[in-house]
Parts: sequence; C-alpha cells; structure tokens
Amino acid sequence: MEWGMYLVFGFFAFIAFIIWHAIRDNRRNMAKQEAYFSSMFPDLVPYFHPKNVLEFVRGRLAQAPARGGMRVKDPPGFAAHIADVSFETDKKGREREVWRILDEANREVTRFFFDSDAKDGMVRVGEGKFRVARNQDRVRYWHPDREFKWTPPGTWKFTSRVFDQQVETDHGMVTFSDSSSSSSRTAATAAAAAGIVAAGGTFDGGGASAGWDGKSSDSGASDGDGGGSGSETSATTSY
Repeated sequence: MEWGMYLVFGFFAFIAFIIWHAIRDNRRNMAKQEAYFSSMFPDLVPYFHPKNVLEFVRGRLAQAPARGGMRVKDPPGFAAHIADVSFETDKKGREREVWRILDEANREVTRFFFDSDAKDGMVRVGEGKFRVARNQDRVRYWHPDREFKWTPPGTWKFTSRVFDQQVETDHGMVTFSDSSSSSSRTAATAAAAAGIVAAGGTFDGGGASAGWDGKSSDSGASDGDGGGSGSETSATTSY
C-alpha cells in the first residue's frame, strides 16, 4: 500500500516538474526574443513595442478623434502620457492624422501617423509601418531593411536582409532551408544565425520584402513633416 502511495506521489511530482520546466523555458525564450527585438529595432524602443501598438490601434479604431484636433490623456498604449492629435496636409496634398506623444512637461517624445483601411489599422513611424489586423490580434511591422510579425502573448518571427534563406531549428541545430552550401557564407553570418535562433526567433528569409502597399519602400512618417501645421487643440478627452 505504501509503495503504491509513493508511486502515485512520484508520478505527480514528475508531472509537476515537467510543467515547471516547460514554463521556465518558455519564460526564458520570451525574454530572449524581447532582448532581440530591442537590439534589432532600437528605433522602436521604448514606445513602439507591438503590444503597445496593438492596444493603441484597438482604442483608436473604437474612437476617432475630432476633426479639429484634440488632446488625449493616457492614450491607449501610451499610459502616463498625453497625445496631441491634429490633421495635417503633406507636400503631396495628402491629409495625415498626426499623433504627438508628450511627457509631463508637454515636451514631444515621439510622433507617428495613423491610417486605416478595410483590413488593418496602420501606424507609420519614420520609414517603418505597423499593420494591426481588425479581426485578430496580429501585428506586422515593415521597414526597408527588416520586418517582424508578432502575436500575443509573445510569438515573434523576424526578417532581415542579412539572410537570403530561411533559418530553421531542429533539436537545437541550425539548418538552412535548401540543401546547397555556399562557400561565400561567412562565419559571422552563421554565428549571427545561431544567436538569433538561440533567442527563440525565426526568419522568413529573402530579406525585407516590398512594402505592403506594393512599393519598394514606405514613405513613412517623415512625409508629413513638410505639411502645413494642424489646427490648434480644440478638445481634451480620455480613452
């Protein structure tokens, strides 16, 4: 009878250990992927983590700002900040919805443009553009040199021009998607691939693709800087 109890206890202890080990490894992998995101996309840190962009787009699609401009306290995805929202016209005559994020001293810390279509809400930052699907929690980021896809709670897929093939993992080993070998592939590139895979990320291969709107590069938020200034703030609200 006692041996049976020991066996049952040992079985459940083993199951608990397996679960604990899996949770620990998952947390470590997520931390490594977050670190890789910060190192590969320093221009997006600290304000444009995809989790923040997802939260912002959800809130913005639920409530459009006043056409005359407005000030938003604690905008979605940018807690403890203030946003000045205005509408400007760029050099090409296009109207842009501009969000300027301010700190407590009313100093601008970052800015971006918002746009949307039937499928996605879009946030343009510099040369890059985020797309957030309306009907699912999925964030894609495009830049002329690098891309990523992110889904909560923290699944990443990275793409960079450094790699011309898909990088995959198989029981901890790094392999390339085609069977041919190239003497021109440097040891530094292989080492970089190993580091990325160790971080838990994957690459689509083929480098950063053309822009999602069919262009080779996105006009980015910088296009709007040449436009006329927007209207003065006419309202204050909170999401």
